[in-house]
This record gives sequence, structure tokens and C-alpha cells, in this order.
Amino acid sequence: MHSWFRGLSRGVGKHGITVNSIPHGRIMSEQILRKCMPEYRQRQSEQEIPVGSYGQPEDIARLVCFLASPLARYITGTVIPLDGGLRRYQF
Repeated sequence: MHSWFRGLSRGVGKHGITVNSIPHGRIMSEQILRKCMPEYRQRQSEQEIPVGSYGQPEDIARLVCFLASPLARYITGTVIPLDGGLRRYQF
């Protein structure tokens, strides 16, 4: 999928369109609150997520707003993990 985004960015860039991928990690949601016990979330936050906590939906929104703004006009065809350092590998 990341390769597809990169290829798409090359085709639409001349029209002023940027294309980026945001693979996210653990983001707090109603589903996580419903399915994961607080003890499990705490343990996972401490042991697996380098920043020590789940992300918030607002974290994704901030990055998307930045990428959609003129400030990010030169960022395209890239993968920006939003995972608190959870991923150990590039993809």
C-alpha cells in the first residue's frame, strides 16, 4: 500500500496534490476501552509503547491538518508512522 501511495504521489504532484500514508499505532478509542481491560492497557503502555501511552484521536487529526496545510506543501509520497515509537521496523 505504501508503494501505491508513493506512485500516486508522483502522478498527481504536478496538480498540487500531495499523498502521504499515516500508519497509526495504538489509538485510544471506544473499541479499545470496551475490549481491553485497564490493566492490560496500562501494561501494554508501559512495556510496548516507548512514549508510555496510547495515542489520542486528536494526535491523528493534528498530523492530518498539518499535512493538508500549506506548511506541508513539499511533503508527499512518504510514510509517517504515528505510533509513539511502537513500530520497530520501517514498515
